[in-house]
Amino acid sequence: MRLKALTVLLKKKRLIVSAGCLAVFFVLGGILYTLNKEEPRKTPEKLMDDQVDLQVMNVHYTEATDEGVIWEVHAESAQYRKKDNLALLKNPKITLTMPDGRNFVLTGKEGTLKQDSKDMKLTGDVHLQSSNGDSFKTDEVTYSGKEKRCHTGSPVNLKNSRMQINATGMSISLADEHLTLLSGVKACIQR
Repeated sequence: MRLKALTVLLKKKRLIVSAGCLAVFFVLGGILYTLNKEEPRKTPEKLMDDQVDLQVMNVHYTEATDEGVIWEVHAESAQYRKKDNLALLKNPKITLTMPDGRNFVLTGKEGTLKQDSKDMKLTGDVHLQSSNGDSFKTDEVTYSGKEKRCHTGSPVNLKNSRMQINATGMSISLADEHLTLLSGVKACIQR
């Protein structure tokens, strides 16, 4: 009887040890499966819009027009859309040198430039500085390449050595420097 009880006890122990080993095997298998499980592939982010044909960093572009105006464009980055003949500029600085030697420097946070017409729009902390000392600040400005004219409907601050003017809306011809302030003009003139 004692032998029979010992045999039953040994079978129970083997069964318990086998079940324990099997449990450890499944736990280890689960851990290994979790560690080696391949994560789903992430789709790569688009770096460029589908409409962008060319993207360039640290841009420097110079062009002389038939009228003798020299364009010099610097930008942190530019995207070119051939279909629209349009350059999208980040932190542009555009220098226009007129045939008589006067120059105008336009800066802003963003800009667009139509390659064929030289029409341009700058937005975000726009600053226009002329070589005669006039300084204009506004939120956005549009430049017509055909008319050689900058205009805006936004508030404008004009400063030079003799005066400071605040207004809403402005139009200035870069060809003859004729300035028109549209409304709400407040001026402080020094003698």
